[in-house]
Amino acid sequence: MSTPPPGTEGTTHPHGSLHNPDVAHESSDINVRGVIWFLVTLVVVAALVYVSMWAMMRVLDKIEARNDPQVSPLAAPAGELPPEPRLQTTPWADLRVFRAAEEKALSSYGWIDQKNGVAYMPIEKAKELLLQRGLPARASADVMEGTYVASSGESDGGRSIPAGQPDQSSAVAAKPAPPSTPPAAAKKGGLQALGSKPKA
Repeated sequence: MSTPPPGTEGTTHPHGSLHNPDVAHESSDINVRGVIWFLVTLVVVAALVYVSMWAMMRVLDKIEARNDPQVSPLAAPAGELPPEPRLQTTPWADLRVFRAAEEKALSSYGWIDQKNGVAYMPIEKAKELLLQRGLPARASADVMEGTYVASSGESDGGRSIPAGQPDQSSAVAAKPAPPSTPPAAAKKGGLQALGSKPKA
């Protein structure tokens, strides 16, 4: 038997070759066939689970539809809106439409009642005409009907008293006060005292 070269340790096989386990070569560290089979099995199992879930959901939907109670006759049909007043679904869009309509009404001309000659105009133009013409005069209803203002502490009782006719029920008869100025002094001052006769 031959001696191994210096610096090498090995195992001598019967056929005379050397085998060093530290530098031995392995054909593969991974079982490729096992990995492939695992992936194929995983895909098949996932497909089976998906099909099973789909079939189960279909069965559950049919069971629910069969056991679903009848809709109440008071329930609104599909597509029918509830009665007024309803909540706004798009308040900001509704606000923009409302402001646009108000702006159009305040800046344009148009008829309100064409038969009676009532129309509207831009608000700025209306202000100018109002300043030029002024407000219409108030009807003289107060003169015809009369307005009696109750004095302090007096109640009008909710009645309308014609002008120039004070409430007789609240009037108190008063005797005329005697004149405090002598007739002679009143005559000199250009006044005629009550109850005095002019001198001849």
